[in-house]
Amino acid sequence: MRAALLGPLLLLVCATRVGAGASDLNDAGTAAYTRGDYVSAERLFDQALAQAPRDPLLHYHRGVTLMRLSRWREASAAFETVLRLEPPADLAATAQQGIRSLAPLLREPAPRSARSEDTLVPLRRARGNWIADVRLNGSRTARFIVDTGASACVISPELAADLAIRPGPGAEMVPMQVVGGVTTGPRITLASVRVGDAEIENVAAVIHSIGPGIDGLLGNTFLGRYTVTVDPGRGVLILRPR
Repeated sequence: MRAALLGPLLLLVCATRVGAGASDLNDAGTAAYTRGDYVSAERLFDQALAQAPRDPLLHYHRGVTLMRLSRWREASAAFETVLRLEPPADLAATAQQGIRSLAPLLREPAPRSARSEDTLVPLRRARGNWIADVRLNGSRTARFIVDTGASACVISPELAADLAIRPGPGAEMVPMQVVGGVTTGPRITLASVRVGDAEIENVAAVIHSIGPGIDGLLGNTFLGRYTVTVDPGRGVLILRPR
């Protein structure tokens, strides 16, 4: 299985050389990002870029932060700048993934007279994220970040325990790149994932900590079955079967 890239949670540590001042600002921005202070993180990455404007990692970090602030067009432009600066292959691949994950969010919102097969899911804002209520295994409703950049759904260890999911010693460990380096989480299968009226059975997921007050990420092992549109004006997620 491919590594589950946690979309906006992803901050690569690359061997890009920057000046000491820019490096310190990058570290401070990363710390702000980690604690959920995305406004401060953007400011710090901007200051770092003022000192090292051709450092692709700084542009990437700024783009990831802009995704958290729902400034999707600016985030996509930041990732395109990364590619123009000829970054290392791993960073280029991740920037390209960021551009792809943002594409559905840059489309025009679906008209108010949505198709009958569309599912409209209410969203709410929390710390710069869109949050949806997700029903798991027909028994538990949880708070999930809608993350079109995550290749797999992710559930917290606490939620896994509530659902009586206990991966065995032979469970596949999936590598994930997060702030500070690479970690792993066991791969599991959720019997069902339901969002509004849309439901999929046997959904691949990974158990990994998300953050305070968040139960999981709604990633592309679910969202990939649909054409996804987020309408920020109405605060709804629109799922159209492919």
